Parts: sequence; C-alpha cells; structure tokens
Amino acid sequence: MADKKKKDKDRGKYPLTSMQEVSYQREFKMADRAGGYHDRKTKL
Repeated sequence: MADKKKKDKDRGKYPLTSMQEVSYQREFKMADRAGGYHDRKTKL
C-alpha cells in the first residue's frame, strides 16, 4: 500500500499519457529551436 502512495505522489497532480509526453516534448523542442537554442545531442 505504501508503494502505491509513493507512485501516485511521484506522478504529480495531473499525469500525462505517453502520447501527450511525446507531443509536448516535440513542441518544446521546436519552440526552443525557434528561440535560437539548438541542442546538438537531439535531432528533430
């Protein structure tokens, strides 16, 4: 039971689905590039 409580707490108040995480990650990368920041490790 304690494990379940910790798991819920770690996810935050509004957990995202994996599809939302992927789309948000892509949008943030594009916004960073538009703002002039280029991360050399990741490709879009």
